[in-house]
Amino acid sequence: MARFFKLVKNEYIKVFRKLSTKIMIALIILAAFALSGIALIGKMSMENYSDDMYGSDTEDYQSNIDWLEKTQPEGYELEVAMWQYLIDNDIAWEDWRYGVLMTMFSDAGAGSDISNVIEYLDNNDWRGYCEYMLANGNLAEGDRWEYQYRVDNDVSFDKSNKKKNDIIEKVNDAKTSLAALGEGGQSENGEGRAKLEDTVSVGLYQLDNNKLDNAASAPSLFDTAEADEVNFWSVFLQSTSLITVVALLVIVVAGGTVSSEFSQGTVKFLLINPVKRWKILVSKYFTAITVGYIMLAILFVAMIPITGLMHGFDGFFTPYIYISGGEVKELPTLLYAARQYLLGSVEMVVMSTLAFAISSLVRSTALAIGVSVFAMCVGSTVTLLLNQLGQDWARFLVFANTDLVTIAQGNSMFAQHSLTFAVFVLAAHMVVFLLTAWDGFTKRSV
Repeated sequence: MARFFKLVKNEYIKVFRKLSTKIMIALIILAAFALSGIALIGKMSMENYSDDMYGSDTEDYQSNIDWLEKTQPEGYELEVAMWQYLIDNDIAWEDWRYGVLMTMFSDAGAGSDISNVIEYLDNNDWRGYCEYMLANGNLAEGDRWEYQYRVDNDVSFDKSNKKKNDIIEKVNDAKTSLAALGEGGQSENGEGRAKLEDTVSVGLYQLDNNKLDNAASAPSLFDTAEADEVNFWSVFLQSTSLITVVALLVIVVAGGTVSSEFSQGTVKFLLINPVKRWKILVSKYFTAITVGYIMLAILFVAMIPITGLMHGFDGFFTPYIYISGGEVKELPTLLYAARQYLLGSVEMVVMSTLAFAISSLVRSTALAIGVSVFAMCVGSTVTLLLNQLGQDWARFLVFANTDLVTIAQGNSMFAQHSLTFAVFVLAAHMVVFLLTAWDGFTKRSV
């Protein structure tokens, strides 16, 4: 065992002495800066767009009135009255009364009586409005729950309760969709019963425990629609996309670790040592894989200060709240991110193992690296194409099983594609790659 670790130590020295390795580490840090920088530029653009796009609420309301009076569509007088009421009472669009008015006047067009509700709006009496709606309104399941919850827990519509209001709205929508869904099927927005139930459970957990921030409910970086949605975790969690960059760099290391020894003739100095060939091979493979995880750790650690520097550390201790086994659970988001990194590293390990196997068969480092990089870049596309052509056997290809995160979430392109099946297929391919490397290296003439 001591000889094995000595071999590994020598391999580490070889790898980290190379200028190419230092350049790789610099590229990883540069990629971290690039991701955070792009996110910051996007955030600034959204802020500027918002400032240019929207004027004052009064100006917007008056422009709507001017347009209605000019075009005079059927029933426009009622809508003009609505906008005028907003102006007269200085009601901004984020005010709870704005949403109520929009619904009220729409219903009034169908003959509903709004006079009893107006007094609550005049007095900004949110509690009286909720109690009135509970007593007299023909409410959907979600609305009834929301009004009762607000009254029981003294939660107003005020924007100071924005986070809590957002959660209440999500639970409201999910409860309403569940009530309309019946048994099985999907809601209008495509969400199934299980997902809607999870939304309700997580939302109630957050409200009951006053944990209003949840990294799991935040949109991904490229799905953000508002500047304030671009924050530490939306950027940091997106850094898992950079694992592909690390994988490409590790392929370079694995693809040259054996073939370069033969092409440069240095393999002779290794083989004159009283160490079996397979131990030399294992030490090289162990080094290549662990170097990959070292680079992955560098990316993970570098992303923390870089993201914090550009986007601030607000919300750093926000938990990741999710459903597992029918129960609501939470864990530190940093730990969740580390788990996502590990799951995302599967492709890195598999493709670098392929590069290592090819490197054991040929003298050309460029060939080993080129074939592996090409396979990694086009493999998923080929698999998708085969799936579109109805070739279900494509699920047995290694490229169809490397994205364990997507498969675990049930979003695989193949029906009934389980995580267990994916792990089994990957293990089978890994055995083939490693046996190929072992056979090629141990029986290869010098």
